[in-house]
Amino acid sequence: MRFHFIQFIPILSVLCLQVNSEKLDFVNFAEDTVEMFWIDDEEHLVAQMEPYEHMEVDTEEGHSFYYILKGNRYEVEVTEDTEVHVMGTDTVKVVCSTSTGDMHISVKPHWSPFGAARFLQLIEMGYYNGCALNRVVKGFLTQFGISSDFDLRTEYRESTIRDDEDFGIEFHPGFMSFAGSGENSRTAEVFVVMPDTPLEQLAYFGDENPWETPFGFVEPESLETVGTWYEYGDMPPWGKGPDPQKIYESDGYEYLKEEFPEMSYIDKCNIVAWINEDEPGEVAPDGEDEVDEPGEKSEDGDDDEEEEEEL
Repeated sequence: MRFHFIQFIPILSVLCLQVNSEKLDFVNFAEDTVEMFWIDDEEHLVAQMEPYEHMEVDTEEGHSFYYILKGNRYEVEVTEDTEVHVMGTDTVKVVCSTSTGDMHISVKPHWSPFGAARFLQLIEMGYYNGCALNRVVKGFLTQFGISSDFDLRTEYRESTIRDDEDFGIEFHPGFMSFAGSGENSRTAEVFVVMPDTPLEQLAYFGDENPWETPFGFVEPESLETVGTWYEYGDMPPWGKGPDPQKIYESDGYEYLKEEFPEMSYIDKCNIVAWINEDEPGEVAPDGEDEVDEPGEKSEDGDDDEEEEEEL
Protein backbone atom coordinates (compact mmCIF):
# COMPACT_ATOMS: atom_id res chain seq x y z
CA MET A 1 0.00 0.00 0.00
CA ARG A 2 1.46 3.35 -1.04
CA PHE A 3 0.79 6.57 0.83
CA HIS A 4 -0.23 9.49 -1.38
CA PHE A 5 -0.12 12.98 0.07
CA ILE A 6 -2.42 15.57 -1.49
CA GLN A 7 -0.28 18.34 0.02
CA PHE A 8 2.64 18.44 2.42
CA ILE A 9 3.56 21.40 4.59
CA PRO A 10 6.06 21.01 7.46
CA ILE A 11 4.41 20.01 10.75
CA LEU A 12 1.04 18.97 9.30
CA SER A 13 0.07 16.43 6.66
CA VAL A 14 -2.85 14.81 4.85
CA LEU A 15 -2.91 11.05 4.26
CA CYS A 16 -5.15 9.38 1.68
CA LEU A 17 -5.77 5.66 1.95
CA GLN A 18 -6.24 4.12 -1.46
CA VAL A 19 -9.53 2.27 -1.53
CA ASN A 20 -12.57 2.88 -3.73
CA SER A 21 -15.57 4.55 -2.11
CA GLU A 22 -18.25 7.18 -2.66
CA LYS A 23 -17.84 8.32 0.93
CA LEU A 24 -15.00 10.39 2.32
CA ASP A 25 -13.85 10.31 5.94
CA PHE A 26 -11.88 13.03 7.67
CA VAL A 27 -10.24 12.30 11.04
CA ASN A 28 -8.78 15.19 13.04
CA PHE A 29 -5.62 14.41 15.03
CA ALA A 30 -4.63 18.03 15.58
CA GLU A 31 -4.76 19.48 19.07
CA ASP A 32 -7.04 22.24 17.78
CA THR A 33 -10.49 22.53 16.21
CA VAL A 34 -10.43 22.33 12.40
CA GLU A 35 -12.85 24.14 10.09
CA MET A 36 -13.75 22.12 6.98
CA PHE A 37 -15.05 23.74 3.78
CA TRP A 38 -16.54 22.39 0.55
CA ILE A 39 -15.70 24.25 -2.65
CA ASP A 40 -17.89 24.68 -5.72
CA ASP A 41 -18.59 28.14 -7.16
CA GLU A 42 -18.48 29.32 -3.55
CA GLU A 43 -17.00 28.10 -0.27
CA HIS A 44 -19.33 26.35 2.17
CA LEU A 45 -18.52 25.57 5.80
CA VAL A 46 -19.12 21.84 6.24
CA ALA A 47 -18.20 21.38 9.89
CA GLN A 48 -15.99 22.39 12.77
CA MET A 49 -14.16 19.25 13.84
CA GLU A 50 -12.94 18.89 17.40
CA PRO A 51 -9.70 16.96 18.15
CA TYR A 52 -10.03 13.22 17.41
CA GLU A 53 -13.43 13.73 15.80
CA HIS A 54 -14.32 11.67 12.76
CA MET A 55 -16.58 13.04 10.01
CA GLU A 56 -18.00 11.09 7.07
CA VAL A 57 -19.31 12.97 4.04
CA ASP A 58 -21.08 11.82 0.89
CA THR A 59 -19.10 13.00 -2.09
CA GLU A 60 -17.99 12.06 -5.58
CA GLU A 61 -14.96 12.28 -7.79
CA GLY A 62 -13.96 15.86 -8.59
CA HIS A 63 -15.34 17.45 -5.43
CA SER A 64 -12.89 19.69 -3.55
CA PHE A 65 -12.52 20.45 0.14
CA TYR A 66 -10.12 22.50 2.17
CA TYR A 67 -9.38 23.05 5.84
CA ILE A 68 -7.17 25.28 7.95
CA LEU A 69 -4.68 23.99 10.53
CA LYS A 70 -2.35 26.33 12.42
CA GLY A 71 -2.69 28.93 9.66
CA ASN A 72 -1.95 26.49 6.84
CA ARG A 73 -4.55 25.73 4.17
CA TYR A 74 -4.90 22.13 2.94
CA GLU A 75 -6.83 21.44 -0.26
CA VAL A 76 -8.23 17.97 -0.92
CA GLU A 77 -9.54 16.92 -4.32
CA VAL A 78 -11.61 13.75 -4.27
CA THR A 79 -10.60 10.96 -6.65
CA GLU A 80 -11.93 7.45 -7.02
CA ASP A 81 -9.03 6.18 -4.90
CA THR A 82 -9.51 8.34 -1.81
CA GLU A 83 -11.52 7.37 1.25
CA VAL A 84 -9.83 8.51 4.47
CA HIS A 85 -7.91 11.71 5.21
CA VAL A 86 -5.89 11.92 8.41
CA MET A 87 -5.39 15.52 9.48
CA GLY A 88 -2.85 16.75 11.98
CA THR A 89 0.19 15.27 13.65
CA ASP A 90 2.17 12.10 12.93
CA THR A 91 2.40 10.85 16.52
CA VAL A 92 0.42 11.53 19.68
CA LYS A 93 2.20 10.80 22.95
CA VAL A 94 0.24 9.35 25.84
CA VAL A 95 1.31 8.49 29.39
CA CYS A 96 -0.73 6.10 31.53
CA SER A 97 0.25 5.73 35.18
CA THR A 98 -0.35 2.19 36.44
CA SER A 99 -0.03 0.23 39.67
CA THR A 100 3.58 -0.68 38.84
CA GLY A 101 4.84 2.35 36.91
CA ASP A 102 4.23 4.62 33.95
CA MET A 103 3.41 3.35 30.48
CA HIS A 104 4.54 5.68 27.69
CA ILE A 105 2.63 5.18 24.44
CA SER A 106 3.16 6.45 20.89
CA VAL A 107 -0.17 6.57 19.03
CA LYS A 108 0.26 6.45 15.22
CA PRO A 109 -2.81 7.92 13.49
CA HIS A 110 -1.74 6.78 10.01
CA TRP A 111 -1.63 3.12 11.06
CA SER A 112 -5.27 2.82 12.13
CA PRO A 113 -7.10 6.16 11.92
CA PHE A 114 -10.44 5.07 13.40
CA GLY A 115 -8.84 3.02 16.17
CA ALA A 116 -6.36 5.74 17.09
CA ALA A 117 -9.10 8.37 17.20
CA ARG A 118 -11.34 6.24 19.42
CA PHE A 119 -8.46 5.53 21.85
CA LEU A 120 -7.58 9.23 22.16
CA GLN A 121 -11.23 10.26 22.54
CA LEU A 122 -11.62 7.79 25.40
CA ILE A 123 -8.47 9.10 27.07
CA GLU A 124 -9.71 12.68 26.85
CA MET A 125 -12.97 11.77 28.59
CA GLY A 126 -11.13 9.84 31.33
CA TYR A 127 -12.60 6.51 30.26
CA TYR A 128 -9.50 4.49 31.18
CA ASN A 129 -8.86 6.19 34.52
CA GLY A 130 -9.04 3.53 37.24
CA CYS A 131 -9.41 0.81 34.61
CA ALA A 132 -8.50 -2.77 35.56
CA LEU A 133 -5.79 -4.62 33.64
CA ASN A 134 -8.14 -7.57 33.74
CA ARG A 135 -6.62 -10.01 31.26
CA VAL A 136 -2.88 -10.42 31.79
CA VAL A 137 -1.37 -13.48 30.09
CA LYS A 138 2.42 -13.77 29.94
CA GLY A 139 3.73 -14.57 26.48
CA PHE A 140 0.49 -13.34 24.92
CA LEU A 141 -1.25 -10.07 25.82
CA THR A 142 -2.72 -7.75 28.42
CA GLN A 143 -6.27 -6.63 27.68
CA PHE A 144 -8.09 -3.73 29.31
CA GLY A 145 -10.88 -1.30 28.53
CA ILE A 146 -13.86 -2.05 30.79
CA SER A 147 -14.15 1.32 32.49
CA SER A 148 -14.41 1.65 36.27
CA ASP A 149 -17.32 4.03 35.59
CA PHE A 150 -20.47 1.89 35.17
CA ASP A 151 -22.27 4.42 32.97
CA LEU A 152 -19.29 4.78 30.63
CA ARG A 153 -18.61 1.07 30.27
CA THR A 154 -22.30 0.45 29.61
CA GLU A 155 -22.44 3.17 26.96
CA TYR A 156 -19.30 2.08 25.11
CA ARG A 157 -19.90 -1.65 25.37
CA GLU A 158 -22.09 -1.43 22.25
CA SER A 159 -20.54 1.68 20.66
CA THR A 160 -18.66 0.13 17.77
CA ILE A 161 -16.33 1.68 15.22
CA ARG A 162 -15.54 0.61 11.67
CA ASP A 163 -12.53 -1.56 10.97
CA ASP A 164 -9.39 0.12 9.67
CA GLU A 165 -7.62 -0.79 6.48
CA ASP A 166 -4.82 -3.32 7.04
CA PHE A 167 -1.48 -1.87 5.90
CA GLY A 168 0.51 -4.99 6.75
CA ILE A 169 2.13 -3.53 9.87
CA GLU A 170 3.30 -6.57 11.79
CA PHE A 171 2.95 -6.87 15.54
CA HIS A 172 5.92 -6.53 17.89
CA PRO A 173 6.09 -6.69 21.70
CA GLY A 174 4.38 -3.59 23.08
CA PHE A 175 2.15 -3.01 20.07
CA MET A 176 -1.42 -1.98 20.86
CA SER A 177 -4.67 -2.80 19.08
CA PHE A 178 -8.36 -2.89 19.79
CA ALA A 179 -9.87 -6.25 20.62
CA GLY A 180 -13.03 -7.35 18.84
CA SER A 181 -15.31 -10.26 18.09
CA GLY A 182 -15.87 -9.85 14.36
CA GLU A 183 -16.13 -7.34 11.56
CA ASN A 184 -16.67 -3.73 12.75
CA SER A 185 -16.95 -4.89 16.38
CA ARG A 186 -14.31 -2.74 18.11
CA THR A 187 -15.56 -0.71 21.08
CA ALA A 188 -13.27 0.31 23.98
CA GLU A 189 -11.25 -2.78 24.91
CA VAL A 190 -7.63 -2.77 23.76
CA PHE A 191 -4.69 -5.09 24.20
CA VAL A 192 -0.93 -4.72 24.56
CA VAL A 193 1.34 -7.45 23.20
CA MET A 194 3.46 -8.75 26.10
CA PRO A 195 7.26 -8.35 26.06
CA ASP A 196 7.96 -12.10 26.10
CA THR A 197 5.58 -13.03 23.29
CA PRO A 198 7.11 -15.68 20.96
CA LEU A 199 7.45 -15.10 17.23
CA GLU A 200 4.76 -17.62 16.31
CA GLN A 201 2.24 -15.77 18.46
CA LEU A 202 3.28 -12.38 17.06
CA ALA A 203 2.51 -13.68 13.58
CA TYR A 204 -0.96 -14.70 14.74
CA PHE A 205 -2.07 -11.20 15.76
CA GLY A 206 -4.03 -9.53 12.98
CA ASP A 207 -3.79 -12.61 10.78
CA GLU A 208 -6.70 -14.63 12.13
CA ASN A 209 -8.61 -11.52 13.21
CA PRO A 210 -8.37 -8.82 10.50
CA TRP A 211 -9.90 -6.14 12.77
CA GLU A 212 -6.71 -6.30 14.87
CA THR A 213 -4.67 -3.46 13.36
CA PRO A 214 -2.04 -1.68 15.48
CA PHE A 215 -2.80 1.93 16.37
CA GLY A 216 0.41 2.52 18.33
CA PHE A 217 2.96 0.96 20.65
CA VAL A 218 4.29 1.08 24.19
CA GLU A 219 7.70 2.70 24.03
CA PRO A 220 10.65 0.37 24.70
CA GLU A 221 11.54 1.89 28.07
CA SER A 222 8.03 1.09 29.34
CA LEU A 223 7.98 -2.59 28.39
CA GLU A 224 9.44 -3.44 31.79
CA THR A 225 6.35 -1.90 33.40
CA VAL A 226 4.08 -3.97 31.16
CA GLY A 227 5.87 -7.12 32.28
CA THR A 228 5.25 -6.40 35.97
CA TRP A 229 1.44 -6.28 35.92
CA TYR A 230 -0.13 -8.94 38.12
CA GLU A 231 -1.14 -12.04 36.18
CA TYR A 232 -4.33 -13.90 37.05
CA GLY A 233 -4.33 -15.64 33.68
CA ASP A 234 -6.73 -15.77 30.79
CA MET A 235 -10.47 -15.25 31.04
CA PRO A 236 -12.91 -18.16 31.17
CA PRO A 237 -13.14 -20.66 29.55
CA TRP A 238 -9.41 -20.51 28.69
CA GLY A 239 -8.25 -19.68 32.19
CA LYS A 240 -9.21 -18.73 35.73
CA GLY A 241 -8.87 -14.98 35.36
CA PRO A 242 -11.65 -12.41 35.73
CA ASP A 243 -14.82 -12.92 33.73
CA PRO A 244 -15.36 -9.78 31.60
CA GLN A 245 -19.12 -10.32 31.56
CA LYS A 246 -19.14 -9.94 35.35
CA ILE A 247 -16.95 -6.82 35.19
CA TYR A 248 -19.52 -5.13 32.95
CA GLU A 249 -22.20 -5.57 35.61
CA SER A 250 -23.05 -2.73 38.01
CA ASP A 251 -20.99 -4.32 40.81
CA GLY A 252 -18.20 -5.39 38.45
CA TYR A 253 -15.39 -3.58 40.23
CA GLU A 254 -16.54 -4.88 43.61
CA TYR A 255 -16.28 -8.36 42.06
CA LEU A 256 -12.68 -7.64 41.05
CA LYS A 257 -11.67 -6.32 44.46
CA GLU A 258 -13.19 -9.30 46.27
CA GLU A 259 -12.00 -12.13 44.03
CA PHE A 260 -8.83 -10.65 42.46
CA PRO A 261 -7.31 -8.43 45.17
CA GLU A 262 -3.83 -8.27 43.55
CA MET A 263 -5.17 -6.91 40.24
CA SER A 264 -3.11 -4.18 38.57
CA TYR A 265 -4.87 -1.02 37.46
CA ILE A 266 -4.40 2.03 35.26
CA ASP A 267 -4.53 5.07 37.51
CA LYS A 268 -4.83 7.77 34.85
CA CYS A 269 -4.04 8.37 31.17
CA ASN A 270 -3.08 11.74 29.69
CA ILE A 271 -2.20 13.04 26.25
CA VAL A 272 1.15 14.78 26.74
CA ALA A 273 2.52 15.75 23.30
CA TRP A 274 1.97 15.93 19.56
CA ILE A 275 5.14 14.90 17.68
CA ASN A 276 5.91 15.43 13.99
CA GLU A 277 8.31 13.19 12.10
CA ASP A 278 9.68 16.10 10.08
CA GLU A 279 10.96 17.65 13.32
CA PRO A 280 13.44 15.07 14.69
CA GLY A 281 14.52 15.56 18.25
CA GLU A 282 11.41 17.40 19.41
CA VAL A 283 11.09 17.04 23.17
CA ALA A 284 7.78 16.16 24.78
CA PRO A 285 6.47 18.17 27.75
CA ASP A 286 7.69 15.53 30.18
CA GLY A 287 11.24 16.09 28.95
CA GLU A 288 11.73 12.80 27.13
CA ASP A 289 13.04 12.69 23.58
CA GLU A 290 10.95 11.06 20.90
CA VAL A 291 11.87 7.43 20.25
CA ASP A 292 12.01 5.79 16.86
CA GLU A 293 9.10 3.54 16.08
CA PRO A 294 9.66 -0.12 15.23
CA GLY A 295 9.94 -0.65 11.48
CA GLU A 296 7.85 -2.88 9.26
CA LYS A 297 9.14 -6.27 8.24
CA SER A 298 10.51 -6.68 4.74
CA GLU A 299 9.83 -9.80 2.73
CA ASP A 300 13.16 -11.30 3.81
CA GLY A 301 12.24 -10.82 7.48
CA ASP A 302 14.60 -7.95 8.27
CA ASP A 303 13.39 -4.76 9.89
CA ASP A 304 13.27 -1.98 7.34
CA GLU A 305 12.77 1.70 7.70
CA GLU A 306 9.25 2.79 6.82
CA GLU A 307 8.72 3.62 3.20
CA GLU A 308 9.36 7.26 2.52
CA GLU A 309 6.14 9.18 1.95
CA GLU A 310 5.49 10.25 -1.60
CA LEU A 311 4.97 13.99 -1.93
